[in-house]
Order: sequence, then structure tokens, then C-alpha cells
Amino acid sequence: MNLCFLLWITMLNDPPALPPHDRRPMRIHPRVLAAYGSVFGLGMIVGAWVWTRLIHTGNRGAWFPATHWPVDIGIGSLGGAAFALIAWALFERVPALRRVGQLILNTLDMNALRVHHAVMFGLIAGIPEEILFRGALQPTLGWVITSLIFGALHGITPAYFAYATVAGGVLGWLTLWRDGLWAAVAAHVTIDTIMFLLLIQRWRRER
Repeated sequence: MNLCFLLWITMLNDPPALPPHDRRPMRIHPRVLAAYGSVFGLGMIVGAWVWTRLIHTGNRGAWFPATHWPVDIGIGSLGGAAFALIAWALFERVPALRRVGQLILNTLDMNALRVHHAVMFGLIAGIPEEILFRGALQPTLGWVITSLIFGALHGITPAYFAYATVAGGVLGWLTLWRDGLWAAVAAHVTIDTIMFLLLIQRWRRER
């Protein structure tokens, strides 16, 4: 959702009907994006808490169980890294996906973006999104519907909708398999962090 916020700003700021010399791209500083993302993230966590209280999901297990969490984090991190590298290969080769990366480059202040920002974005997006989607919504709406909602809310383009739906499905499956959110959160944070790091590398290479 936090990355989706950036993408929506990008689309509004990058009207395709205008020729390149008429565009006035707004460069968002990473600190500003982090601030907005933190507010949205807090809202998602509060929303997840309210949802579980209103829907009365019952005893569906803890979001962050105290047992086997180191193994879950390891599985999620390794799986997230593999997913991110495969996804990046697709983003580099599929024009519709590559445009999403270019939209971010056109909007974010890349001169100010550093490695610690990539990690921060991963945490700000990964933790609250997993609590809301996999922790609160999936137990009541089901794996498939939650994945589709996740994809739709990230669906800035049809190609990105498909990508986000698949990613949501993988994260949902991790949650079901490991019976908790540790693996899904670790995977989500790793995916977003690696994707931002690779985006920084791409920007520096193309300067």
C-alpha cells in the first residue's frame, strides 16, 4: 500500500498525453515518502485490529507466534530474495512492468535515495501490509480473494495488478504454511528492499 501510494502519485504526476518537454515531474524526497508510508502503515495496523474485533475471527492462531519464528524469518527472507530476483528479471524484460519502475524513477528523488531508505521502505510496507492483508483479511475472506484485493489495490497498471496478485498469493501461502506472519513479513520486507536496491543500481547505471 505504501509503494502503491508512490505509484498513484507517479501516475497523477506523469500524464502520458503531455510531451516530455511539457512535463513538470515532482520529485519526492525519501523522507517524505517514509513519513506518508508510516502514517498509512499505522492506519493499516489500526484497521487490522478493528477488523479482527468487528468480524470476530475467533481463535485462528497468533499473528506472530513465539515458536519457530527464527526458522520462519529465514524461510521468508530466502524465499523473498528469490522472488525479488525473478520479479526484477521480469521487470527488466517486460515493457509494461519496466514502465512501473520508470514511473518510480520519474517521481522519487533518486539523488537523495540511499540504501537505508530501501530497508526502511521495506519495513514500512512489509509489516503493516502483512498484518492487514494476511493477518486480518485472509482468515475471513480467504486466500484467493485476499490476494485479488491485494493485487487490485496495487494495480496501478494491469501488468502490476497481475504481479501484485501473484505476490499476494505467495505471501498468503507462506502465512498458511507457517501458521503465522513471520515468514510473510520477512519475505515482503526482503522483496521490497531488494527491488528498491536494484532500482537504485539501475538509476546509477543509466545516469
